[in-house]
Amino acid sequence: MFQRVFPKWALAFVVLIGTFLWGSVASAYPWMIRHEYTGCSQCHVDPAGAGLLTLYGRAQSEVLLRTHYGTQEGEENPELGGFMFGLVKLPEQGVRAQVDGRTLLLHTKPPNAPAVNRLIIMQADAQAGVELEHWRASASVGYIHEGAQAASITRGDNDRLISRQYWVGGSFGKDDEFMVRGGRMNLPYGLRMYEHTLWVRSATKTDINDGQQHGVSFAYTGEKARAEIMAVAGNFQMRPDDVRERGYSAYGELVLSPRATVGVSSMILHTDYDLVERESSFRQAHGIFARASPAKPVVILAEADWLIKNPKSSVMQTGPAAMLQVDVEPVQGVHVMATGELLDQTFARTAPSYGAWLSSQWFFLPHVDVRVDAIWQSMDSTSRIEVVSLLGQLHVFL
Repeated sequence: MFQRVFPKWALAFVVLIGTFLWGSVASAYPWMIRHEYTGCSQCHVDPAGAGLLTLYGRAQSEVLLRTHYGTQEGEENPELGGFMFGLVKLPEQGVRAQVDGRTLLLHTKPPNAPAVNRLIIMQADAQAGVELEHWRASASVGYIHEGAQAASITRGDNDRLISRQYWVGGSFGKDDEFMVRGGRMNLPYGLRMYEHTLWVRSATKTDINDGQQHGVSFAYTGEKARAEIMAVAGNFQMRPDDVRERGYSAYGELVLSPRATVGVSSMILHTDYDLVERESSFRQAHGIFARASPAKPVVILAEADWLIKNPKSSVMQTGPAAMLQVDVEPVQGVHVMATGELLDQTFARTAPSYGAWLSSQWFFLPHVDVRVDAIWQSMDSTSRIEVVSLLGQLHVFL
């Protein structure tokens, strides 16, 4: 099939570069557990995290995220974290708004080819939401030059409008700990991470870039545990209907201490026409994940998943995807991260692929951060190939 036309190493490289060209969504920082935030619903309109911030989340982004250059504790002005730097006041109960812009400078060296240098608009999104007593809703719209095809609302290869998510939900329970939502949402699975190109996110297709699906979800957020299960009806922004996936995705996370959690994830989806296999297929992922902060400057994030893909008339593909990340914040707002990852989707038939990231991120002004990643990946195909990439990102949100 596809692999008969292109050599495996070329296909692997195209997939790798493609992941860097797709935009990303901000504000998914599981390392906030160093500040004893074991859940996400306080800071995000989405109870599972990422995307549009609540008023409380905006205030904490100013107090806890950025460098304050010598100010003493308690002197920070949380109003700077507000919409448009606090110049536009949003009601405590009512409308939420956010605008995100992100650019990427990419330098990568493919095997036996000249280096690639590109300046890419990764994100130009506007988000709005509502928080009214027991009701929440959120929607986003944005522009992208290339990539993020699964989030497109206009057709074409370039210069499209996209919408990553839109949903409405209602909460109930003594402390509004339960929520039912419907719409296009992030799949509840694993660590909701900013690094959407890590293999645990890209191989499971649970990234927050364009991996969202339509469906209905039921979520619980308590002091000692949180969980969500979603009945997946498919991505209705993709055509035709045969390519849409249907099934379920779910996670549950147990709070072991104010700075340690452990969780499990499970997903089974079916499509009538898999775009790679060109036939009906099931895909599954089942795994565990953990977050821990043994000392406040240090956060350890880990996830391990077992992947299963079962095309109707082809050999079953199975194998692990895993990552381990250590985040150190020596000074508030300055992060240094080391990440290792592994992927083997054809277990026992090829050797695993490995990756290593060395990253730094600095939240140096209100609403502004800069990040640099040096990434090495060694992938197995007909022969082993190695790719080194350097990424620089500037992110601003209002």
